[in-house]
Amino acid sequence: MSRGTVAVIGAGPGGLSALKELREVGFDVTLFEKRSDVGGLWTFSDDPSVTSAMAWTKSQISKFISYMSDFPFPDHYPAHISAQEWSDYYKMYAKNFELYDNIVFNADVALISRNEEKGKWVVHLKGEATPRPFDRVVLASGSETTPVYPVIENLDQFEGKFMHSQAYKGPEALKDKNVVVMGIGNTACDTVVELADYASKVYLSHRRGAKIIPRMNQDGPLDAVMSWRTSRFGHWLEHFLPGIFSLLTESVIKKNSMILGEQDPGWGFEPSPSLKLSLSVIVVNDDLFSRLREGRAESVRGVTRIVGPKSVQLDDGRIIEDVDVIVAATGYRPDFSLLPDLSHTPAPDPKAPPLPNLYQNIFAIDYPDSLACVSYCTVGDNAASYRELQAMAIAQVWAGNSSLPSTGQMRRSTAAYQKWTWKRFRAFAGAPLGSGQQYPWFRFVHEMAGTGMYEYLGWGWKGWQFWWQDREFYRLVAWGAYSPHIYRLFETGKRKTWPGAREAIIKVNEDRDKMFPKKEKKKTA
Repeated sequence: MSRGTVAVIGAGPGGLSALKELREVGFDVTLFEKRSDVGGLWTFSDDPSVTSAMAWTKSQISKFISYMSDFPFPDHYPAHISAQEWSDYYKMYAKNFELYDNIVFNADVALISRNEEKGKWVVHLKGEATPRPFDRVVLASGSETTPVYPVIENLDQFEGKFMHSQAYKGPEALKDKNVVVMGIGNTACDTVVELADYASKVYLSHRRGAKIIPRMNQDGPLDAVMSWRTSRFGHWLEHFLPGIFSLLTESVIKKNSMILGEQDPGWGFEPSPSLKLSLSVIVVNDDLFSRLREGRAESVRGVTRIVGPKSVQLDDGRIIEDVDVIVAATGYRPDFSLLPDLSHTPAPDPKAPPLPNLYQNIFAIDYPDSLACVSYCTVGDNAASYRELQAMAIAQVWAGNSSLPSTGQMRRSTAAYQKWTWKRFRAFAGAPLGSGQQYPWFRFVHEMAGTGMYEYLGWGWKGWQFWWQDREFYRLVAWGAYSPHIYRLFETGKRKTWPGAREAIIKVNEDRDKMFPKKEKKKTA
């Protein structure tokens, strides 16, 4: 017997997870996807209004920590996966779990309204005269859909081409052009590196610094040091001793940044904002420094105004002539315009944005039993796995297996979180608005999902019993590769376990050690 109907919006990893988890607990789920296939931004689209990664784009984190919890990558996948491989993987995932049967493609949602009289959410699709009613809705349309444009004085006088990076679909169209790329995030730096082989001249224009690191060091992927234990300690340290967390983390980042070679102070990457403000100041790029040293790209100050048909003035007064194209890789903002019934709290500072009233950035406080989001929250982890955790949590709450706090408690907690977010925004406007407070957030989603991680790897009876009965495997789960398979290991009566989890956890660690053998320390006499 169905528990009711659910509409899921978006077929990226978050939406696919929501479809799978909700269907497993008995809901009748329909997923609406505006594109023609699954994969979200990892599936390339030549539509300039649709965000998608280029096929060559490589994942910033390694495959050992980034797959779905019950579906391993194919063995032939490299350490860092391309966008095309990600897209293929999500298609395999959807096919394996027969998710395609519940997906409506080329379905562009125009509006989701609330019918209070009938207690329904009504999904309005473009091109359909009759809207579709649902008992519940999960918004999973992604956090990178609505572009943020920079303010450039006299932009209307620019006779070259101006575009957001959302519309950038490859370097071929900009061959032999002079291009200014605005921004200092991963997209901006990736775009500059790619254009360096095509454009006549490419400039990286930015107003702040960034902490630029490679994907790997001499021991393998930088994230190879991550384990359940080290990540939990990092969350605790960040929450209770943020100053020490920042010092330790920045020391590690500085050490790994040196692998790329010495920085030219003229590049303007240092000083960079503190990690206490946001983890988004970290940029993962293997080739930017070499492109700058070779003169194939140039790092310059931020764009202030247009001073001629193709002339751009920078913050330091310098004027760049003959600019053919400006690419604004200036990020995206959360967009809840589809949901006018999702309430927001206005910011005390008129320069700061209002924030949605979402408990733990997931559950709508006004409708916690019927409206949730898996595409707003961001934490310092693999996006696919923490969105899968959110989907598990939503399914278990709506199935009645986990309980949220009272409405009053959720309002107080959300109000405190919003004050924290606005404080960070005042200090650093580049911080993602949905940034979660990692220490309490992860404990919450694991408890709601019922992974058992904090119990079986904690200091209580279950933890000691696991350690005593299976010490070598306990060590692998606690201190080995931070594999999402661990989320499917323990039976708690909530989210489904996966019978293959134990074998998969062992294999991930073996594969990592085989690909990147640990170096023996030299013995001294």
